[in-house]
Amino acid sequence: MNGGQLIEINQMVPKRRQIKTPARLKSPIIKDMARHYQDLLEIARLVSWCTNRDYLIKTCLDHIGKRLRKRARCCLMEGEKLKLQCWVGKYKRPIEQVQICQESIVWKVVGKGVPLNLTDPHDTEGYRHTLGEEIKIKAIIPLWYVDPLTQEERRVGALIVDSGREGVPISDEDFEYLKVIGELIGAATGKAEIVEQLEDLYRRKNAIVKETADSFRNRIVALGILSRRIARFGKNTDLAHYARMLLSEIQELEAHLERFEKYIGI
Repeated sequence: MNGGQLIEINQMVPKRRQIKTPARLKSPIIKDMARHYQDLLEIARLVSWCTNRDYLIKTCLDHIGKRLRKRARCCLMEGEKLKLQCWVGKYKRPIEQVQICQESIVWKVVGKGVPLNLTDPHDTEGYRHTLGEEIKIKAIIPLWYVDPLTQEERRVGALIVDSGREGVPISDEDFEYLKVIGELIGAATGKAEIVEQLEDLYRRKNAIVKETADSFRNRIVALGILSRRIARFGKNTDLAHYARMLLSEIQELEAHLERFEKYIGI
């Protein structure tokens, strides 16, 4: 084959097409979607290892504040009450531990478990507002998780996002983004509650084991004292012999108890 033929064959081979990735695309919409997904991935990674509920919620709210440039706050259940625990953005007064009004639309959303995006001021008529400033345009996302033991859905609070007095509605795209964030916060809250329950069980188990070990030790000591006295009073009789045998067994039991306490870290 000569050089001319080689050139002709090479010309028949199509050039390899470059596959465009989102990073190479110039569309602002694609770039914005990539940033949203990056936020979600970062939060999901945080949920996978972090057991500090408050830190995780604050991180989620920071992402929302930076991405949407809106105020965001989170209220959590405390017994039968809903209380504001964390927030980003400017408010007229401190809102930490402020109790959500029972007649608030937030309670309705938490009760139904369905996210709500309020874009019309008339949608909040008939409801009371928790904060001094009556913000009617906002998104409310119920927070929930599934209990791994009972498989029951547990509602733990709500995520509330608004634009303050600006009253700028939340777009459908941002609302979908907030619903995913709400699911991640709910999962993190559930994980934190389960970890707290496990830690409580661990502390209770340790307390029970320590109490049981102390009770055994006290009785073993009492039996050792009695067997020594019997051996001393019985002198060379069969009773003294049996008392020494009993004392030997008690000493062996004491040694087992010491090894047990070292093993469980008492």
